[in-house]
Amino acid sequence: MNNIINTENNYVETKDKLISLFNDILEGNKRPNIFDIDNLRKISIAIKAFDLVSFSMSMFAFINYKTNKLSYYKTLAILNDAKYLAASSHSYFAQKINNFFSGLIEFEEGNYDVALEFIRRALKLTIMEEYDFDEKIAEVEDKIQKLNKKKIISSGKPSFIPEQHAEDPLIALLKVGRTIALETNLDNLLTIIAQEIKLALNADRCTVFLLDEDKKELWSKVALGMNTKEIRFDSSLGLAGHVATTGETVNIKEAYKDARFNKEIDNQTGYTTKTILCMPIRNMSHEIVGVFQVLNKKDGCFTEKDEDLLIAIGSSAGIALENATLFNKQKQFIEDQKMLLSSFVDTLSASIDARDKITSGHSKRVTMYTMLICDKLNFDDKQKEIIRQAALLHDIGKIGIRDSVLQKEGKLTDEEYAHIQQHVQITHDILSKIYFSNENKDVATIASSHHEKFNGSGYFRKLKGENIPLGGRILAVSDVFDAITSKRHYRSKMPVEKAIGILIKDSGTHFDKKMTDAFLSVEADKIINVIITDTDKYLDMNDKVILNKYTLLDLYTLMVEHNEREYTLDEERFVSTFLKYYNDPE
Repeated sequence: MNNIINTENNYVETKDKLISLFNDILEGNKRPNIFDIDNLRKISIAIKAFDLVSFSMSMFAFINYKTNKLSYYKTLAILNDAKYLAASSHSYFAQKINNFFSGLIEFEEGNYDVALEFIRRALKLTIMEEYDFDEKIAEVEDKIQKLNKKKIISSGKPSFIPEQHAEDPLIALLKVGRTIALETNLDNLLTIIAQEIKLALNADRCTVFLLDEDKKELWSKVALGMNTKEIRFDSSLGLAGHVATTGETVNIKEAYKDARFNKEIDNQTGYTTKTILCMPIRNMSHEIVGVFQVLNKKDGCFTEKDEDLLIAIGSSAGIALENATLFNKQKQFIEDQKMLLSSFVDTLSASIDARDKITSGHSKRVTMYTMLICDKLNFDDKQKEIIRQAALLHDIGKIGIRDSVLQKEGKLTDEEYAHIQQHVQITHDILSKIYFSNENKDVATIASSHHEKFNGSGYFRKLKGENIPLGGRILAVSDVFDAITSKRHYRSKMPVEKAIGILIKDSGTHFDKKMTDAFLSVEADKIINVIITDTDKYLDMNDKVILNKYTLLDLYTLMVEHNEREYTLDEERFVSTFLKYYNDPE
């Protein structure tokens, strides 16, 4: 209950702050700070208030545009994202704000006719709450209208887009052309086109179907006015199927008197279809790639002008839809290739662990520790993925090490130690022969630098300081910690306080201090989750809460100081809980 109350309070407080900043813009008092707006956007995301996310994005786009930090087209892209958030959250308030700022942007660009359209849309939206900006919005409308009239008079000819008709076909063509040029997401593109057609033709509903040639189906995730998530059916069925098959445009004045109309959908939904305009969508090769289906014109029947407008929209929409489809296929292909590489890397990593049950899981745990350090250092996903692959493959060179040395129970001779050191060079040689994409080209270098030391005394290149790849400096910490906290043929796992002490003592010589500091700041519950990986143990939720309050450095400090002072109750509980998992993970 408290969480619900807190969320409601946060919502009201966040909205009030956005309103205050918005009023500053309306009154011309001062320009809101862009960081304030962005912080409110982040809060809105955290409380899942997507109408407020839309509000903040619309204002964010306008302020950045005004300060020349965003180009016109980038501003439109943000406004479009905000527009669909407003629509999906069913918030007239957010839609009103979005239309208002869209109008201001077009006004700044000198597109007075389009600006008027947006401002008038904003005025049409009635919001049932105490916030009402219609008076200010009407003032903006009046200002733009006067400037537009001056523009027409001074030019001596009609405006490019007649101001007296907010839904003029040329406006629809202009807007569709602008917006689809910026959009590569297929679902978003379907929504944009459907919304603009519905508006331009003054219709009740619009669906944009795409033709799936492989499955011989028509499908759409957008059916405006029907709250439909996805429609999919045989491409030979219904009016849409007829149009897709024949390429014919169908304009039905009375649906129930036309034998081609299927009444079953109306019977199922309770909707009454009266007029229908159905037209094929063609690509640059004039091949049919989909179908427009527009229902129930609000002021009569669909006219020849409506057909002409739909043809004009379709010529650009068809190309955009085809490009978006190809873009999505290419994106999926890239994702499939990434999955293939990831599977390959995982298999290679597992092949090393399979050679020795004692060291089984080492590469996986090193990778998990490494990712924890990367998170503490706020690496982006691309950086993390490169280092993740390197971590999984850092010991692949052990495939070239003799079993008698790799699995020896007891101290290695000098010759044996020199032999096992060769695994780093072998790792580099193997990975250098694998084709990695340009963004992953450093995997071999990082993986083969995990035994380099910060003071230059490591191997195999004897690199020093920041000449060691960043990923390699992280791997050095993860690799040593897992090695000394895991059982080996020749010894048991090291007491945890001693293991942490080695990282601290060798920080700045063996290890980069920044990396050890990051690792020692990791929460203890995350460390335990790695330690118990591949065991039959799991971390109890109550224990997780206890461990999460402390870090590895806290653990070390408490264990070292224990001889000098008594633990508090919470400290005692933390140390005993950690050791319970650490000392007996099997």
